Amino acid sequence: MKKQKRIALALVTIGIIGGAFFLGNQESLNKIITKKPDLQKIKEKQLDELKKHEEEIKYFVKSQNPKIESVQVDWNQTNWEEVGNGTPWGGGEVIRIFGGFNHIEDSSWSVLVDVENGKADIDSIMQGSPIRAGGEIFE
Repeated sequence: MKKQKRIALALVTIGIIGGAFFLGNQESLNKIITKKPDLQKIKEKQLDELKKHEEEIKYFVKSQNPKIESVQVDWNQTNWEEVGNGTPWGGGEVIRIFGGFNHIEDSSWSVLVDVENGKADIDSIMQGSPIRAGGEIFE
């Protein structure tokens, strides 16, 4: 009877340790199984590609208001978002880029760039939020 309890206890212990190990490594296993590239690396490549189009982004922002003489891009605030469009499958993924203009401290703007097949589509650039200075819409 003692021997059976020891065997049962050993099996339960092995099961708990094995289960914890499996759950801890599930993300690694998913990467191996799906062979998907690391999401962070994909975002870094997309950001590098967008940086090559910085002048186009600046030109787009300047074109939104004739009073904008210079545009500053804050690449550190760039973020990736899932957008909806009222359909069950949603609108897809976009990259939102932020910055300021005319070297005004409290100025802000944002633009959206669609992500198509894992790549940033600079031709899809659109205004993401109103152009503001000091919290007010810049006119």
